[in-house]
Amino acid sequence: MDVIEINSTTGEVTERAFTADEKSQRKTDAAIVENNAIVAASAVSERQATITAARDHAASLGFTDAMLAVMYPNLAP
Repeated sequence: MDVIEINSTTGEVTERAFTADEKSQRKTDAAIVENNAIVAASAVSERQATITAARDHAASLGFTDAMLAVMYPNLAP
């Protein structure tokens, strides 16, 4: 069975299969979760690329890792 319903007043337990609407909603929810995971992974990757570019640029200007750690702690590797 897919669903277990418990009546808190009577203690009656009912087991049943998902309805068509519930199945459809579960598919929609799963797709949303998958999409959110892809977006989150992309955002992390994009942020890391930006940080790497910023560190490389700062290094090209002569800033050391120690200097960057003090001035921009968010750019720490």
